[in-house]
Amino acid sequence: MRNSKTLKIISIIIGIVLIFTMLGFNKSNADEEKELKVNLTELKYTIDGQETVLKKYPQSTFNVFVSDFQNNRLPSIFITEFLYDGVSMVKPYDLDDFTEKGKDTEIEPLKLTVININTTGNIEFSGELKGGMIAVNTNGVTGNINLILNNVKLDTDSKKAPAIYVYNKDITSTSCKVTIKTVEESKNYIEGGKFKKVSLVGSDELDNYTVKYSGENKTNYTEFTKYYGVYTLEEIKNILFAKVQADSEDLQDGDPFYFYKGAGAISSDIDLYFEGKGYLEVTSKNKEGIETKGNLIFQGGTGDYKIFAEDDCLNTTTKSSSSESARNTLSIDVNSLIAIVDSGEDADEGDAIDSNGTLTINGGKILAVAHPGQDAGLDSEKGTYINGGTIIATGDMYDEVSSESSQKSIVLGFNGSQAENSLITLLDKSDKPVFSYKTDRKYSYLVYSSAELNDGNYYFYKDGNIEGTENHGFYSEITSYSKGIKLGYSLAGIGGGMR
Repeated sequence: MRNSKTLKIISIIIGIVLIFTMLGFNKSNADEEKELKVNLTELKYTIDGQETVLKKYPQSTFNVFVSDFQNNRLPSIFITEFLYDGVSMVKPYDLDDFTEKGKDTEIEPLKLTVININTTGNIEFSGELKGGMIAVNTNGVTGNINLILNNVKLDTDSKKAPAIYVYNKDITSTSCKVTIKTVEESKNYIEGGKFKKVSLVGSDELDNYTVKYSGENKTNYTEFTKYYGVYTLEEIKNILFAKVQADSEDLQDGDPFYFYKGAGAISSDIDLYFEGKGYLEVTSKNKEGIETKGNLIFQGGTGDYKIFAEDDCLNTTTKSSSSESARNTLSIDVNSLIAIVDSGEDADEGDAIDSNGTLTINGGKILAVAHPGQDAGLDSEKGTYINGGTIIATGDMYDEVSSESSQKSIVLGFNGSQAENSLITLLDKSDKPVFSYKTDRKYSYLVYSSAELNDGNYYFYKDGNIEGTENHGFYSEITSYSKGIKLGYSLAGIGGGMR
C-alpha cells in the first residue's frame, strides 16, 4: 500500500516537472538552443524556419513598451526608436552641444533604429542598416549570447551612440557570456561611436550638489536642468546601464555625483569576446573603437580585424582602484589585427591598444599605431606580455614589454621623432630584411616582436628603396631592399635593445 502511494507521488512530481518544462519555466536551457537569423535590410528575423517581421515600439508607444518591459512581455528581438535606461528614454546630447546659453533646450530621445536583443542563444545578423544600432540587455541573464556577423554593414549615421552596445548595471557580472563571431569568408563593417554621457543628479542630494559646486559648473547646472537626469537615488539604482560615481578628478561640465557613458563603436559594460574566421572592420566616428568595462578577449587564433578610432582603438576602461574586482584584461589571439588611431583633426589622443589591466598578445600579425602625441602603440597598467605573433607598434610613448614574455622583442627609441613617410628596415647579420615599416605620421618609439627573433646581431636602416607586400606601411614580405642610412643602437637600454 505504501509503495503504491509512493509511486503515485513520484508520478505526480514527474508530471508537474514535465508540465513546467513544457510551459517554458526551464527558460535558460530553452534560450540556449535558440537559433535566430536577423535580416537588417528588411528588419525581419527567422526562428525555427518561420520568418517574422520584427515588432516595433515607436516613440509614440513608449508607455506601452514600458508596460511590456515591466511585465516581461517583450519578444526575443524587437525594435525601438529609443534606447531605454530603465527610467526614461536616453537623451542624445552632451552639454557641449548646447549653443544658446541661458536656454534649456528641449531634449529629444536618441533617434536610432535600435535592434534590441532580449534572449540568449545564437543570433545571426546579415544585411545592411544605416541609422541603427544593436543593443543587448544582459541584466539578470544567465547563459551565452552569440552575435554572429554574416556580411553585415551597420552604421549609426551618428557620432552619438555605439553601433553595438552590450549593457549591464553590474560591470562585475559574469553570468552571461557575450561573443561576437564572424562567419568564415564574411566581410563585416561596423561604424559608430560614443554613447552619450548622461549626468545623474540624485534628488535626495541636490542640496549637497549645489553647495559643492560654484562658478561655471554651478551656472551650467542651473541653466541646463533638462540635461541632467534628476532622479531619486532609487531610480538611479534601477538604471540598466553601468554607472560611474564621479570623483573630483572626473568632474567636468558641472557633472553631478553619477553618470553613465560609453565610448566605442562597440561598447560593453561586461566581458566581451571575439572569435570566428571572417573579417571585421570597426570605424569609430567618435572616441574609442572597441571598449569594455570588463575583459576584452580575441580568441581562437583566427579572424581578421581592422579598427580605426578617434581615440584608443581597443580599450578596457575600468581601473583597478575604482573596483576591487575590476575586470580589465585584454587578450589577443587572432590571424591579423590592425589598430590605427586617427592622426587628423578629429582626434587629439589615443593609444592603439590600451588595457587598464594586463595586455597579452598570443598570436597574429598585429600593427598598432598610436596618435602622434603622447600615446603608445601598446599600453597597459599591469604589464604587457607578448607570447606569440608578429607585432609592430609605434607611438610617442613606450610602455615596457614585460621580461616575462615568452617571445623576444626589439625596442627602438629615437632621439627625435621619425617624420612622415620615413622607412625603417631591420636586417639580420646576413643582410636579409626581417621587416620594414613606413610611417604615415611621426613617432618616437617602435616595438617589434616575432618568433623568428634570436640573440644574434641585427642592423637598422632608415629610408632606402624597397619592394614587397605592404599593408598600412607594414612590409611583411620583402622582395628587394637597397640600404639607406644605418642607425646606431645599443643592445642595452631603450635605444633598440633586444627585450
